[in-house]
Amino acid sequence: MFKKILKCGIGFVILIALQFLCNLLIKTAHITFPAPILGIIIFAFLLQINIIKKEWVKDICEFLLKIMPMLFVPLLVGIVVYYSVIEKNLIPVLINIIVTATLTILLTAITVDNIIKYVRLHHIRKLHDDE
Repeated sequence: MFKKILKCGIGFVILIALQFLCNLLIKTAHITFPAPILGIIIFAFLLQINIIKKEWVKDICEFLLKIMPMLFVPLLVGIVVYYSVIEKNLIPVLINIIVTATLTILLTAITVDNIIKYVRLHHIRKLHDDE
């Protein structure tokens, strides 16, 4: 049990340090880009090239995924607090939610499809070059 808690602690420190560095990079470079998204990109890259080992962060990531619904409680409180504003602007808010959700799904699907095609093409070329 202590080993798992220690692994979670190490993984948490890695994630927090990476987020801190991304926030610092965004502020010092005056980049208009969301630091959490940059953090995810850098985290995925560091995992891919094995600078960060999967074993180091696996336990904390599983834990954070388990408690994720609880992290949305502030969103629900915000909806209750600003209900009158949302009620007055319900149609524009719903249109905005529908349009952005649809665009996000479509762009994600197109991106994943292109990545799959690229990986397959790269794999085929590699097999051809090895022959």
